[in-house]
Amino acid sequence: MSGSFAVCAGSGTLNSREAAVLAELRRRDAELSRRWSQALPEARAETARGFLGALLREDAPGVRGHATAFRWPPRPDGAHGFPAALLERFADGAGTLVVVRAPGCRAVAALREEEAGFGLGRVSTPVLVERDGGVLALERAERLIDVLRDNDPSAHWERMREELVDSACNLALSGVLVERARKRLLPSGARPDGMNPLSALAAGRPGRDVALELDTLTGEGHSTHPCGKVRLGFSAADSLAYAPESGAYVEIGLVAVSRSLVRSTEDAGRRSVGDLLGAHFPRLLACAVRELRELGRDPDDYALVPVHPWQRRNVLAREYAGELRSGELVPLRGARLPCRPTLSIRTLVTAFPGRRGRRLTIKTSLDVLLTSTRRTISPETTRDAPGTSALLRELLDRDPVSAGKVGTVSDLAGIAFAPPEGGASGSARLRGLSALLREDPADQLNDAGEHLVPASALRAPSPVSDGTLLADLVDELAARTATSGVAAGERFLRSYSELLFSATLPLLSRHGMALEAHMQNTLLVVRGGEPVRLLLRDFAGMRVHRGRMRAAGWNSAARHARATVVEHVEQLHAKLAHSVLQVNLAEVVRSLGEFPGAAQRGAWDVVRSVLVETAERVAATGGGEEARSDLAALLAPTLPQKALATMRLRSATEDVHRPQPNPLHRSGAVSGRTGT
Repeated sequence: MSGSFAVCAGSGTLNSREAAVLAELRRRDAELSRRWSQALPEARAETARGFLGALLREDAPGVRGHATAFRWPPRPDGAHGFPAALLERFADGAGTLVVVRAPGCRAVAALREEEAGFGLGRVSTPVLVERDGGVLALERAERLIDVLRDNDPSAHWERMREELVDSACNLALSGVLVERARKRLLPSGARPDGMNPLSALAAGRPGRDVALELDTLTGEGHSTHPCGKVRLGFSAADSLAYAPESGAYVEIGLVAVSRSLVRSTEDAGRRSVGDLLGAHFPRLLACAVRELRELGRDPDDYALVPVHPWQRRNVLAREYAGELRSGELVPLRGARLPCRPTLSIRTLVTAFPGRRGRRLTIKTSLDVLLTSTRRTISPETTRDAPGTSALLRELLDRDPVSAGKVGTVSDLAGIAFAPPEGGASGSARLRGLSALLREDPADQLNDAGEHLVPASALRAPSPVSDGTLLADLVDELAARTATSGVAAGERFLRSYSELLFSATLPLLSRHGMALEAHMQNTLLVVRGGEPVRLLLRDFAGMRVHRGRMRAAGWNSAARHARATVVEHVEQLHAKLAHSVLQVNLAEVVRSLGEFPGAAQRGAWDVVRSVLVETAERVAATGGGEEARSDLAALLAPTLPQKALATMRLRSATEDVHRPQPNPLHRSGAVSGRTGT
């Protein structure tokens, strides 16, 4: 059992997975192993807090029917019945005490902060309350499972245990590597006072590298997933070799595949993935051609597929043994392309520009579990993604609400394995050799004063201060506009919200499309500390409503866009609520709420006002009744939230949602014109 350990939590004993990571790090870097060991206890505790928070928020297995909430602190008259040790443990806290009953007259207790919106209030480190009133901190998620699993023995606790342990190990490693990256990017003696972080990162390196450097500083995982840093399939050495925070370059290799075994989607100029790689990097193509000829193969008989080195090492022999034997699949040894990994790990940007002065983004298949999904690519995605991104760019460019504010990072071409047996082939085999080529988002920067910022990096530590990147951007904006930090924070949030809603609401109301615009898929173009444009990428998670699609009069090409078609408008609202509000804007609101003098309630008022204003613009420019009904749905008292812990514990193949209190809802704030 990967999560088993010999003694109770807090003793410092390593479970088997942790011991393996430590041994591997010691072999490679003694100082890194020491720092990882120091970071591990807090990573364990953070994982335990996140796991319990998700269980409580979702009323998930192990908690459902067993939890009771109490206002904290209790009345001083002593009528509450709480044991003295529990009172002492949370003596300085305030919020809601949640007690989860467990077998054996025991309970798990934790303090949850007052409502932060969407049920996302932080949870304290949980404690186990013994039957005699004793209290023991549960600083490992595995211990939570040990206590709660008998409340619902049918749940998949052992799989969750494995993923939580792996996530904690990776969270600790990422934190140490991020701190190393900060020192590498800007040594303490090279951090000029008052210099904004983006200009500091751009100094002495190409400006287009800023977004990639910010990915190296983003060590936190998914904001609401209990296993936000899980990388099952990766060893510690793999994380050091392939994760962005390591700062390593990754050499993407080429595999030559018989043209009879691939399905290729070409770009507008009828160029395949291999053609585009060859056009940008002719020496790479020449190397591949030469090697095939040396092997006695005709290069014209093969298509070139970029393959991640982990995938090449771990998957090719397992899934394509027959093709390797027959020579229909030829891994090329000499053709290598140095790349920089992005936060998604499987998507990389070429380290250097090609012959045309531009870099390419390469999305590869990676059969590793990251959050809840093995990150291979379906053949349908490689077929439809270029058309989908072209369609979205056209719709956004011509829409009066989004034009000039919102752009897309276009997928150019795709390729996938297409064996004669078709769908009878296993999923890993069908998806394991897929690849997409995409634009470099930095190509859309207009001048030297603009910087590209992945939205996920807003929470990252600043390279020039002890705060976050977001805090530094707000400070820069305050200095430029001669306003207070609170006012500058509200201005940043207003600008960001306007861009995000300008991107998503017109598509929702006019075309029935809900994008998966979470932070990793959202890129900001920032000037002077303020977001001025927004770029969207990766549209595989999009939902399209059949009725609205037909009403919009899409042509046949549009109907083949890569999307999941849904029948109910509520499914669109659920997608947008989760990705845009709960795992994107909520994180910005939370971060801004930590500034001195700021309040999350006031921040949500800003978001609400921008939402209403944008919906009214959509309605006034042809969005009509759909815009009004969408707005009413997004301002409802509760909104659905994806129940990620429940889905893992239940092995759910479809999305599971739970209603959460909506901070955008305000009773009595009704406008007759918009229906809000």
